[in-house]
Amino acid sequence: MDLTWVVVAGAFLLASFVKGTTGMGFPLIATPMVALLVDIKTTYAILVVPNILMDVWQLSRGRLPWLLWRRLSWLLFTTAVGAWLGTRILISVPERFIYLALAAMILIFLVAKLSQLAAISRWGLYTGEILRWSAGLTAIALVAFWVGLRVQDRVPQATFARILHGLLLGMGLFFIYRGL
Repeated sequence: MDLTWVVVAGAFLLASFVKGTTGMGFPLIATPMVALLVDIKTTYAILVVPNILMDVWQLSRGRLPWLLWRRLSWLLFTTAVGAWLGTRILISVPERFIYLALAAMILIFLVAKLSQLAAISRWGLYTGEILRWSAGLTAIALVAFWVGLRVQDRVPQATFARILHGLLLGMGLFFIYRGL
């Protein structure tokens, strides 16, 4: 096995554990870490399925906030459209601009994974190899997410928030440097 994919699996473990522990952070942590190791298109393609599964799992743990979802329906709709169009842009523009956009996304936190999955599938970013890696990394992510959920009530959230913010700041600065 290529050492790159071992490190990618480590990024999945870390990001999934943080999401399980804090309830957020998988795409914020995994996207830039994996993008350091493989190309940006592969990064997005392998992250979307485990993220969807963790979100569904997280939602299934408690009552669904239907009133909140109804209030935010236009935001959710426009986010879905943005994810679809954003994936089209991903395959059309030079990579350096994608890295700058990734740095911006880390700072504003935009997640619309179901629409992104549809867009990735529609525009043919999935290959057999990427699907195999995505399946294996999804299993790793779900195990780490489960462990994170188990310790969620035992670890001070402020500690994780400080670590997460520092990590995101560092990766954001790196992608600005890489994009320029």
